[in-house]
Amino acid sequence: MLSNNMNRKSKFWKLIEEYFSCVLPPIFLPVVLGGCGTTSYLADISYMQDYDVEPVDALDPSACGPYSYRTYFYGSGDDKHRKEYGEGVDFKTEPVDARPFMGGSNGMPRYWGFDFDRLPLNGRVWFPEGDGPFPLVLIVHGNHNMKDFSDPGYEYLGKLLAGRGFIAVSVDENFLNQKFGGENDARAFVLLEHLKAWDKWNQTEGHAFEGKVDMDRIALIGHSRGGESAAHAAAFNRLERYPDDANVKLNYNFAIRSVIAIAPCDGQYKPAGHPTALENVNYLVIQGGHDADVATFMGLRQFKRVDFTDNNFRFKSAVYIYRANHSRFNTAWGRLDAPAPISWFINDKPIMDTESQRKVAEVLISAFLEATLNGRDEYLPMFKDIRKAGQWLPEDIYVNRYEDSNFKVIADFEEDYDVTTTAIPGGKLLGENLKTWKEAYIPYRTKGGSTQENAAVVLEWEKKNGQDPNSSEIGSYTVKLSPEFASELDLNRDASVIFSIGTESEGQRKPLDLTIELCDDDGNCAALPLGSVGPVHPALMVRLAKWKRLEKKHIEKFSERLLQTYEMPIHSFIESNTSFDPSGLESIRFLFDRSDNGIIMLDDIGISM
Repeated sequence: MLSNNMNRKSKFWKLIEEYFSCVLPPIFLPVVLGGCGTTSYLADISYMQDYDVEPVDALDPSACGPYSYRTYFYGSGDDKHRKEYGEGVDFKTEPVDARPFMGGSNGMPRYWGFDFDRLPLNGRVWFPEGDGPFPLVLIVHGNHNMKDFSDPGYEYLGKLLAGRGFIAVSVDENFLNQKFGGENDARAFVLLEHLKAWDKWNQTEGHAFEGKVDMDRIALIGHSRGGESAAHAAAFNRLERYPDDANVKLNYNFAIRSVIAIAPCDGQYKPAGHPTALENVNYLVIQGGHDADVATFMGLRQFKRVDFTDNNFRFKSAVYIYRANHSRFNTAWGRLDAPAPISWFINDKPIMDTESQRKVAEVLISAFLEATLNGRDEYLPMFKDIRKAGQWLPEDIYVNRYEDSNFKVIADFEEDYDVTTTAIPGGKLLGENLKTWKEAYIPYRTKGGSTQENAAVVLEWEKKNGQDPNSSEIGSYTVKLSPEFASELDLNRDASVIFSIGTESEGQRKPLDLTIELCDDDGNCAALPLGSVGPVHPALMVRLAKWKRLEKKHIEKFSERLLQTYEMPIHSFIESNTSFDPSGLESIRFLFDRSDNGIIMLDDIGISM
């Protein structure tokens, strides 16, 4: 991770700054670094045009909704620097004592005029006009220059959501920016205190918000450190006491249904030293491939740590946007992910234009909230396959993961180090004619050995010259089910086979294809090419700096290892062989017969009922 710092300046950019300060006087840097970079390394998007995908049958979620709305400000009423939180507030709030969450910090900067025991609850609100009650959505920024206020930067989201019938609040946490580290638990605490204020207003007779807030439909959205803290808030929400000091009571228990993280950090704070796990909440994480602040997909860790354990339907989705960066999701943060002179080094030529990047955020965030807070199931297919939203999204390469509470895992490679065992009792894994067969944690592209904290099986094959695709010596990987598990599943044509695959090699510049074969206990097999639903994406190369050699100081690989989730309906296999009986499913085989060679990561093999 490149953003574990005080000023949103990564270690990577600090190295660049130090390097050039020794080589050239700063006055000459703009001349030397003139131009906006290169796009020569970008993956060719044309391969995505070879696949016809039926679009989502729904209205554009980024379109203006039917509601007019009003803007309000609430806060301390005595802010020294912003009128909207000073004399301009519509509703005053009481400060909160965050001292237990700021251990090790040296105190607030004098600039603010208050200390940790009196943190303000400031928010800018876009409120739909009508009787309600309306769902409540809190949006919180991440780390940035504390005097360059971040909370106005989500106005584009606030207006969109309010027009569609959501109460949108951009939460001010600028006072926690720039001077601290490891404060994401305090950020989470402040978010929950905002919810407490909203709950009180909703129940206060005569208040403008009385009875208009649906406290049973709440979502949290966070960007950067805010993305990490939104997850902490959802976790703290269900705890009786603060993990790092049990003398501090929590007991919030709000109905937080959904969490959205935009380019989040991960692990800057760990409750009692443990990674934050979420249970029974919907989760969406989005990440730009050309993010020069959080320069690797850290949110995949939290994605992995979201579990569904009750009987309600929920889902989680992760979306990688190849040409997006970090800052353009917030209008207050500028175009690039670092200030001058560091910004002179950023390779900004390939980055998606500002309006397009915010369009992506509007489409994904609005659709996710419609699906999870308003029960608009028509948007669900786009999170299973992001290409189904292609009519609304700017042209780019998108890679997405998906899992819902209907998923039954067969093999996720987390249970042990035995490469032949599955996650279910009695199952068996078998690789044949493979150059590489091993299980490993998926590494991030940065140096230092950090991983996605997610294990997968790595499979490599190499066909011999002139080898018959039907040869028994073709490489394959087979997942065998026990009869007891197959009987318990009782599969029918309405189920689907689910798995996730990504290329492991940075040298893979073209998409891969393979065959998926299902066999029943009578020996009837049905096979389909993976290409019937989509490709294995090639390596998506990323260049953050204008000069490649600068990145080699911190980057191990110039492409992120990304998994794409695939869903292959059982009825499609039956159509290819009507003798195949899914109720007696015995094996799922991945046959490497359609590309001459390749090396992939395979994960989360299972069934969706």
